[in-house]
Amino acid sequence: MDNYNVLVLMLRDKESKILTETVDSFTLRESMELIYSVYLSEEEFSFIYLTLTTQDVEDFEYYGIYDLYNEEIFEGLITEILDGSGEFNPRWVFKFKYIDNRIDMEDKINQLIKLHTEELHRIMPIIEDNKEKYKNESEHED
Repeated sequence: MDNYNVLVLMLRDKESKILTETVDSFTLRESMELIYSVYLSEEEFSFIYLTLTTQDVEDFEYYGIYDLYNEEIFEGLITEILDGSGEFNPRWVFKFKYIDNRIDMEDKINQLIKLHTEELHRIMPIIEDNKEKYKNESEHED
């Protein structure tokens, strides 16, 4: 485990979108580098918005990842997945209720990151095996 395995959760102001205060911190077991951002938003309930990404990818991998990534594996763990596309690397914004129990919340965050990591490991070899298909798709998109 590397030296940077603590995730700090901060409250985000709805109006200004500025992070205003530290809510909690959690120890992560793996794949900290796949976290793009995280914050807590107080709405009808308190929700966490966790944005997960990938390592840097080629254009053809970008299309393959969005084609094959199975968002259904997160059912029951999250409220919804918001569109994080349009960035250089694929992104998914996972929205889920904040649990006011540090151990349970830490376990849930780690479970989401683990599932995300496993899904990327599952699909990357498939994308590589279909490199020409996804290269053609990425070329036609330009």
